[in-house]
Amino acid sequence: PLLALADALEAAAAQEDEAAALAQAADTADAELLPSRAQHNGAVRALQAEARSLWRAEAAKLRRRCRALCVHGANALAANKALLERLYAQLDARLGARVRAELEAVGALVQLMRAAVESEAQLSHALELADGAALVVDESLLLVPRRPAMPAPAPRQRLGQLRLSVAQLVGLSARFGSEATGSTLPLRTAIDVLLRAAAAGELPPLWRQFERTVLLQVCRLFPSAHAAQVSWHALVLALAQLPAPTSAQLAALAEACERNATPGEHGGLTRSSWDELELWFGPQPAREGEVAREFDVEAVRAASAPSPYPAHTRVHAHAEILRARRNNPLPSQALKAALFDALATRHANGASRLNQQRFVLYTCDSVPKAFAATAFADHGAVSAAELHALLHRDELPLPEHPPAELTPNPDPFSLAVVHRLFAELNCDAGKDRVPYLMVANNPLGARILSACELYRVNNVYAVLEAKLAAVGDLAIDM
Repeated sequence: PLLALADALEAAAAQEDEAAALAQAADTADAELLPSRAQHNGAVRALQAEARSLWRAEAAKLRRRCRALCVHGANALAANKALLERLYAQLDARLGARVRAELEAVGALVQLMRAAVESEAQLSHALELADGAALVVDESLLLVPRRPAMPAPAPRQRLGQLRLSVAQLVGLSARFGSEATGSTLPLRTAIDVLLRAAAAGELPPLWRQFERTVLLQVCRLFPSAHAAQVSWHALVLALAQLPAPTSAQLAALAEACERNATPGEHGGLTRSSWDELELWFGPQPAREGEVAREFDVEAVRAASAPSPYPAHTRVHAHAEILRARRNNPLPSQALKAALFDALATRHANGASRLNQQRFVLYTCDSVPKAFAATAFADHGAVSAAELHALLHRDELPLPEHPPAELTPNPDPFSLAVVHRLFAELNCDAGKDRVPYLMVANNPLGARILSACELYRVNNVYAVLEAKLAAVGDLAIDM
């Protein structure tokens, strides 16, 4: 634009020169022109000539300035070109160094991971690519927790300090029997019997530490069909802590009891027939080439209990238990005799009879096992009368004609309720039988079975050990 302006000024000056020359020639040719007018025209032309000279001078200045700007711009471009080339060279160098650093960090990470894989070791610490160019092993941050140490075994009280011996079971059963007329007694009476036995030294010494609230919690584990009643027969069996029989063992036991029991109003198992029974925790018949051996109840219980230790450690521990008991086996025969004395009923004629059905149900730790033991000959399918008896374990044998319910709290397991259940199952209460699953899948049957608290696992010693551990008086048996 500046050069075009200079060219325009030059062209305008040239046109003015031509116009001035023509005007002067015209004035010279005009003879009639007055001198004053001619003088005036000459002065105008002189001023115009001076203006044209100024235009040409400005045009020359513009051209010089444009040339100077072009030279300066060319020099600036040359300098910027050199700076840009130097900048690109620095960027290339830094980018190359960054890429090499990142590749080296990734290579170090791959090498560390390959070494861990080859050595089958865990990468426990956090690995981080710091700014993407350096591998950092943060030893203060664990991504994989350290392998926990082998847990300590659950606190277990020594047998002689908390668990009852056979003689103590016999004495406690005698105390319960003197206070009760049947298999149940009031809750308050049961607690008083335990407190008096502990105070008299008839129970292990640690039992003296238990207050009424602890014994109340223990007694409530063994409810009866009547309110505020305790099934002390079930409590004595729980204190004996026998290994739980299987369904097959219960069926065999029920069959043997029925075969050896005497019929009649005062029927049941006599002392001699009881001694002939082979219980699941008693001496096992010897196989050919072996000597008859005694079941170690403690070893069986320990072998079936869950343990935090590995399998090989548990096997070693169980072998130690068996080795320690080899020369001093538990007196199962004495325990068997004590159970008969505790559970048998003494009649007016002086004879003692043990109700075989009630005893078998006492050994059941679940309702399905109770079904299997009650109806062992019918594959666990019970009749209405058998289901009613199963739900009234502590009242066996039941009278043939139960009295009318006059209490404000009717029996939730009455024979009328059982008949209504059979009616809902479209079964004849007089001749049909129903298995456990059929009863459990019926809404009314499910409510009846869930309300029955007679058949459940009640670990008395676990409750007592927990109470002792809570107060810090538990001696841990390692």
